[in-house]
Amino acid sequence: MQLGKGSKTDLTGDRYTVAITASGPGNAVDIAAVLLGADGRVRGDDDFVFFNNPESGGVALVSDAVISVDLAAVPADVHRVLVTASTESQGTTFAAVAGLSVDIATPGQQSTFVPSGLSTETVLQVVAFYRRGVGWRLDAVGQGYSEGLAKFATEHGITVDDPGPDGSPDVQSPAPVAHAPGPIDFEKVRVSLTKDSADKTARIDLRKSQGDPNWVLTVGLEWDGRGARYDRRDNVKRYGEGDLDVYFFCRNEETNKYVVISGENKHRGSLDEWPYMHHYGDSKGPGKGNKPAAEQVRVLPGENGDLLVNVYQSVDNGAGAIDTFGRPRVAIRYGRMGFDGLPGPDADEILVYVGNGRNSYWATVAHIDVQDGVLTVDGETRYSRPGSERMPVLDAAGEWVQESADGPVGRSKKAHRGIGLTKYTGRCPDPNRGSRQF
Repeated sequence: MQLGKGSKTDLTGDRYTVAITASGPGNAVDIAAVLLGADGRVRGDDDFVFFNNPESGGVALVSDAVISVDLAAVPADVHRVLVTASTESQGTTFAAVAGLSVDIATPGQQSTFVPSGLSTETVLQVVAFYRRGVGWRLDAVGQGYSEGLAKFATEHGITVDDPGPDGSPDVQSPAPVAHAPGPIDFEKVRVSLTKDSADKTARIDLRKSQGDPNWVLTVGLEWDGRGARYDRRDNVKRYGEGDLDVYFFCRNEETNKYVVISGENKHRGSLDEWPYMHHYGDSKGPGKGNKPAAEQVRVLPGENGDLLVNVYQSVDNGAGAIDTFGRPRVAIRYGRMGFDGLPGPDADEILVYVGNGRNSYWATVAHIDVQDGVLTVDGETRYSRPGSERMPVLDAAGEWVQESADGPVGRSKKAHRGIGLTKYTGRCPDPNRGSRQF
């Protein structure tokens, strides 16, 4: 199975190997691992597994490029096993590593992950095994560090001395200060993801509010109007009437139950109960002053889980490309509340533009995952099968399903008193039952 960056996979075995390969000369990277507690930090110097400390707590260094993980032997107070790779001893960066690929294998389950978008990084968080309930899951992280191995070690509670003769830091006892999982990223986020973006993922660290209740997270679809025309300054000059139906498919990672939030009455959700989202109402088209149409939800940022932003061309409009509605884009914003109760002008912002047009009823414009206070967006636009009215959903492993036999089916609102789906709640399909997916 091919894994996408940021994807989460349920694990079925106990013993796994993680092997890193590259198409260039041998020993292109050095593999290592850290065992992390609930606070995101190592418990002691033995929790850093590398060539000077080749085995600890069920994690063992097999070679320069292979690590084995025995999940049954991992201590109960270790919540995450993070596998890393480094090019420091080779004196180069990951931009020079061609054909980088990661294989994660156990009998009966094998996955491949190809990290992308790397340039000046010398350390890479490859994958992480983490506890989920009574089991384990795999996180395809793919996040790089340009500051080096010493910086990475320090951020995970490892005190390092000056590098030894081989350039690798000496590992000492961890600093006694407790932190939230991983360092908080306070950097301002302004990202646009398009069909031409080399890396279609982006992140916002929701922990940067540091508990301030005046910070707000919203997710919505915006469009400029059907057949919108623009002047030389890219402002909307004219647009036609037209509505897009937007559905927010939410998955509970613990129970695998789902709920669909929409602008329809009785399906707008609540900030007081799962999935802790509220829809502001259905938009019938751009507003006064040629402002874009917007259907959006407010989301409580502390909730772990998955969210699909699905756009339905509906049988009333006919199948077709939703990009005829004037630059449709998902807007994720996070910042201090403005006078209108929404994120203010200084908010973090990720815009995800529809990739291209297809003759399909459904387009999944964004897959949003919140895990341990970090929001990750997969901006790859995915389409339903041509002619199918079945909503794209997520399966029990959190993977996108193009057509689920048990999922909601779109239908005419005009013919069904404003209700656009056959169902709004249910349980995510089991990936082993043959659901059609990419």
